[in-house]
Amino acid sequence: MDARLFHKRLFDATQAMIPPGSVLVCAVSGGADSMALLHGLHAVNDIRHRRWNLHVAHLDHGLRDDSTADAAFVSKASAALGLACTVESIDVAVDARAAGETIEEAARRLRYHFLERAATSMDARFVAVGHQADDQAETVLHHIARGTGLRGLAGMPSCRPIHDGSDIELVRPLLTLRRVELLTYLEQRGLSYRHDPTNDDENAATRNRIRHQVLPLLEETVNPGIRAALLRLSSQAQHASEAITFFATDALNRIQIRRDDGEVVLSAKEMAALPASIRAEIVVLVLRDLGVGLKKIGHERIVAAAEAACGGGKLRRIELPGDAVVERRGSELHIYTGTTARRTQPQAEKH
Repeated sequence: MDARLFHKRLFDATQAMIPPGSVLVCAVSGGADSMALLHGLHAVNDIRHRRWNLHVAHLDHGLRDDSTADAAFVSKASAALGLACTVESIDVAVDARAAGETIEEAARRLRYHFLERAATSMDARFVAVGHQADDQAETVLHHIARGTGLRGLAGMPSCRPIHDGSDIELVRPLLTLRRVELLTYLEQRGLSYRHDPTNDDENAATRNRIRHQVLPLLEETVNPGIRAALLRLSSQAQHASEAITFFATDALNRIQIRRDDGEVVLSAKEMAALPASIRAEIVVLVLRDLGVGLKKIGHERIVAAAEAACGGGKLRRIELPGDAVVERRGSELHIYTGTTARRTQPQAEKH
């Protein structure tokens, strides 16, 4: 792919994501993907007159002896483009041990917290990250292997709040571009990048095993076009998920009886008459509205909570992770947080 086509595809992707004149933080690790993103956004900004105020952000995870060289490389590349660069350092391994998380989980959490801080300090509404099409295929396969619902099959969205309730949007302009296309772009423009050897270690992270073992095996023995197939599945699941959310939002407005502080009350009869996928999505929408984190609540638990609206009107109480409660009381379905004072005390069903 030549540079001109790359810039056109990046421009097309960003048109709906990032309005002209926006303050935009570009997350740059120094690797090939993020360097292609940085140079691509800088070129599109100039060629297409987008008037973005670009700012670079780099987090040194402290996981390699030469990680400070990555930070220096990103700072130098930013300066060459005339862009300011925010750099922070953190010991991810220490934080992971303290939080009881894997290195992968802690690194992701700390990285997004850092990017949010950088965006807030710059009064930026958008943070761009370098996830591309191969990352998307790996993510979908990872979700399938762990067990997922429709939303997990959709993979990474091209645009989402950096965390629930945030006004800062995390955008992924490279999701339609393959890794090989990014490498070709960098090579044709003579642009350098850093190589992280931990990405080659098949035992360093689950994603590495999927990238270096599972996907190549599937390509060789099952389907040479497995990556493209996973991307099609992701796109179809995304469209289906959007439709379910649309209809669930409309249904929620119709069946909601009242909303108090920390509690939403629904008509159990009207909810029970809805398709199962809409019922489950209504529970998700209400929990999100109540500020309940959804990461620890699996799809099966959401479905079980939604099913409380079905059957007879006997009292039924289901507790979910995140201090959330779904409770059937006669003709009403109550969804509330554990801190809500008004509650009954039947035997809870743990899910």
